[in-house]
Amino acid sequence: MKNTDMKKEKITNEFGHSEGEGLYRADFEHSSCGIGFVANLKGRKSHSIITDALGMLACMEHRGGTGFDVKSGDGAGILLQIPHELFKAECPKVGIALPDFGEYGVGMTFFPRDEQQQAACKAIIEQHLKKFDLPLLGYRVVPVDNSDLGRDSAETEPSIQQIFIGKPAGMSAEEFDRKLFVFRKYTERVAGETVEGILPEGLNIVSCSYKTINYKGQLITEQVPGYFLDLQDERAASAIALVHSRFSTNTFPSWKLAQPFRYIAHNGEINTNKGNVNWMRAREALLHCAAFSREELEMIFPICDVAA
Repeated sequence: MKNTDMKKEKITNEFGHSEGEGLYRADFEHSSCGIGFVANLKGRKSHSIITDALGMLACMEHRGGTGFDVKSGDGAGILLQIPHELFKAECPKVGIALPDFGEYGVGMTFFPRDEQQQAACKAIIEQHLKKFDLPLLGYRVVPVDNSDLGRDSAETEPSIQQIFIGKPAGMSAEEFDRKLFVFRKYTERVAGETVEGILPEGLNIVSCSYKTINYKGQLITEQVPGYFLDLQDERAASAIALVHSRFSTNTFPSWKLAQPFRYIAHNGEINTNKGNVNWMRAREALLHCAAFSREELEMIFPICDVAA
């Protein structure tokens, strides 16, 4: 006699859910970047904040992408507070007299490797700093170990240097931050337009602030602390750390497009990139801000980097 009481065997998916059970649907499955944030709620800086964040970043390699060359990642990085104690010890070695924390800004910069192009970019940087009455304190070559880079990331590796910029006497912190913002945008655009033979991302000021700094690149997550030697130094301390592992979808991987960006990190790319750039360009004529003159606004255009 046939046993009509036998239950039909359940078919489960890779996540252990029965088909048709719950809200999960396999056809909605998609990938996205990995983001993590570590902070001390009392604002106490320590090196452990950085190491904890980098440990978390290494656990998100499955959220990042690579090509056939698994050592060339879609990008990974970390945003942290200016590591003043580290810079205070290291800057005098390269002739930089560093003032107190908050009295200077740091422009983390990807320069072209070509020496003539690099010199042309520095000439523009120094010309613009004079234009904004911002004193140049000096340049520091960021110590890196590129022995573990993949072929693609090694071929496009920039010369990474830090620009140290003094805060003029009597200038408020807010005004200084605005000046650094306009300086960065204006300098990137002019360099791209005037330096002969420079690639679209030939000069990229990754971050330029008196508060925070970015260490990022076309890396896989595990390469970040090994590549940037500053991040291994116990004197590097921060109360916050934002990390990102990039999964590139509608744009090709590059050093420039690695994250975090200067304030944020995001885990989904906009698939109408060209449309959004055009919409932003169309609105630039209408932009107004009491904190910036019209001349300064013109300097920061285009808001969206067309070359991205």
